Amino acid sequence: MSSLSLSQKHQAPPVPATIMHPALLVGLGGALGSVARWGVSEFFPTSSDAEVPWATIAVNLLGAFLMGAILASAIQTETILFLGTGLLGGFTTMSTFGVETVRLIQAESTTAATVYVLLNLLAPLAAWAGWRLSEAAIS
Repeated sequence: MSSLSLSQKHQAPPVPATIMHPALLVGLGGALGSVARWGVSEFFPTSSDAEVPWATIAVNLLGAFLMGAILASAIQTETILFLGTGLLGGFTTMSTFGVETVRLIQAESTTAATVYVLLNLLAPLAAWAGWRLSEAAIS
């Protein structure tokens, strides 16, 4: 028979500090990025389901640009976790992009849906531009 009590048997093992520190950086950054994303959508509201959601386009392009700049910079892993994975991960939003595209299609706003999808496809170019500008600034 084991000398451990029932409550001791069902306790989760302690989480090592090497995991907690990065998780806290990502979590804090993600919380701040999510609040910033909400703020942008409040400042630039979409008035109908048939209107191009400019706020989402703006955050996705800006987020991609900044992610490129961050990844090209010679910064510490902790900073990348906080700013890139956390802050920009919470700030940008692929799920909203998908939902808003469906809403535009359901509202039979095919022109707006097409413009919206094409503008969001510029995100990789924005990431590349951020990367190149950051590299140029460093050298």
